Amino acid sequence: MASLEPEQHLQQATESSGTGTPETWIAPEKNIYSAQDDLETAMDHAVVGKPWMYKPMIKIGKWESPWFASPETQLILVSFVCFLCPGMYNAVSGLGGGGQINATDVNNSNTALYSTFAVVGFFAGSIANRIGLRLTLSLGGFGYFLYVASLLSYNINQNAGFLIFAGALLGVCGGLLWCAQGAVMMSYPLEHEKGKYIAIFWIIFNLGGVIGSLVSLSHSRMHNVDRKLIMADPAG
Repeated sequence: MASLEPEQHLQQATESSGTGTPETWIAPEKNIYSAQDDLETAMDHAVVGKPWMYKPMIKIGKWESPWFASPETQLILVSFVCFLCPGMYNAVSGLGGGGQINATDVNNSNTALYSTFAVVGFFAGSIANRIGLRLTLSLGGFGYFLYVASLLSYNINQNAGFLIFAGALLGVCGGLLWCAQGAVMMSYPLEHEKGKYIAIFWIIFNLGGVIGSLVSLSHSRMHNVDRKLIMADPAG
């Protein structure tokens, strides 16, 4: 049977009622109105990933993990990005002055960091809308490892300029990263699941600071043990 145009469907429905008023009728399986009348819906249908993204990644007995493109998996991925980037930044900052004996240059770097953070954070939403959340998140994570690398470089050559530049760049990247993170955490889950998603994110994210604190604690305890050994045996 050949498919009918919308006008033909409407005409048949009107004739079948005998009153000139269309009866309720079921639209054909292929909705010919979607692309014309609902541009947003048509755009959503155009964004479709690979087939493997919609299949469980792990199966253990009857248990199946969420599929890759599910809100749960995407939130966990973003959470671990923040665990490895801002979380480890918090861990380094918890050492006090980035672990440096002279904290003046690190303080100057932090000043540059939050100055650029405040400016870029205001425009980060527009940037994310233009380039997409995936690229925004990727660019946001770049500044964190460069900042940690600048601290390592500062230990070797005392290059304060590189440290301050890395801090300013981290402010730019941090504004982008937190914008993308907020968009994923607030828009992906359903309304009644947002509290759970927020809790999962902050648990994973703050593990970075926990690990950093444990490293600092273990380092301090080892340092105290070494000092006690030296005091007990100065000649040793």
